[in-house]
Amino acid sequence: MADKKKPNSADDRIVQETDRQFLERTSTGTLIKDVLEKVISNRPEDPIAFLADYFDSLEDETNLVSKAKQILLMTHHSRPVFETNVRMAYNLLQKHKVTKKVYGVNGTVYTDLIKALCKDVPQTVQIKLLKRIECAEHECIKFDVFCSGVFTSCVLLDYVKLSEMLFKSIDLQKSGKADKVLCETVLDQLRTALASNKSDARRVVESGYNLGPDGLYYALDKAMKRGNLNHGAQTLDQFTTEACDAFLTKVKKLR
Repeated sequence: MADKKKPNSADDRIVQETDRQFLERTSTGTLIKDVLEKVISNRPEDPIAFLADYFDSLEDETNLVSKAKQILLMTHHSRPVFETNVRMAYNLLQKHKVTKKVYGVNGTVYTDLIKALCKDVPQTVQIKLLKRIECAEHECIKFDVFCSGVFTSCVLLDYVKLSEMLFKSIDLQKSGKADKVLCETVLDQLRTALASNKSDARRVVESGYNLGPDGLYYALDKAMKRGNLNHGAQTLDQFTTEACDAFLTKVKKLR
């Protein structure tokens, strides 16, 4: 009589298990539920790219700074859920080993995160930002300090994008260089907008967004009618750096 195949073999278990059992055994169901909740709560503009970034981050759980950055960039800083994401990132970084027996967020980890968030910001701007919000390497970073630094960095990213858009609007030849007079005209408009409000960092950024097309058009038209163009040019990096200098004067130093 031929021996019967043992029913408890790995192959049999896989064949016999239901779809639900498979999802539970592999934790796939929990993972999918978690990521769908994140998509719904953050409502990203590009859900597919959001999912791709999320699953990419799962491949490197040991890099806590990269994971914290991914959490912070899941949604825009203006959305209420952003504060929850900041807390999640802070709690995640508290798993970082500061000494052999102590875990937490120290100045080094905090600075690494700020640098990661501002990776695409011009180097000169990044250095100036860190001078205002950096902490000592071995300093224990409290949540309010962490939150302030993260928020400032995210706002700066928006400000850099705004500066780049303004530069492209006056780069008439699309050559990567814009007339210096036109650049200074737009920068003056930026400085005026920032100087109009000194009470709240959030409202300072809103002032930058209040540079309406009518005001810019009037200022640029006036500059062009003066006929003193072609007296030099600025690159995008130069323009962005000067624009960010005006913004950074509004950032309160931690030290």
